[in-house]
Amino acid sequence: MLYFLRGSLPWQNLPGKNKDEKYKNIKKKKLETSLDTLCKGYPIEFKEYMEYCRSLKFEEDPDYKYCVSLFDKCIKKANLDSKTLDFTWKQNRLSKDKEALKMSMRDVIQKKPKLDK
Repeated sequence: MLYFLRGSLPWQNLPGKNKDEKYKNIKKKKLETSLDTLCKGYPIEFKEYMEYCRSLKFEEDPDYKYCVSLFDKCIKKANLDSKTLDFTWKQNRLSKDKEALKMSMRDVIQKKPKLDK
């Protein structure tokens, strides 16, 4: 979620002489990046969510109701209604592109100049 909001993460595209060094640099950057820094400028619920995720043991099942409640709280604080939001990311991009192409072609055909014979 933070990746989509921020556009990138601090550990992306880090260099390395080889794969192992690159992954070592990524791990180091992830450990160095505080949640305060990572979540700065976003609702506190994002940090709370990340703290919760980091606190989970490997074999522990997440409390999904708690996770959803964090973002429900965030939505309510922003005076939004999650039942009426327009999630454009759910729309099929390919079908939108095909429809736009079809409309463009229709416009071109309708405006086709008459050829003199």
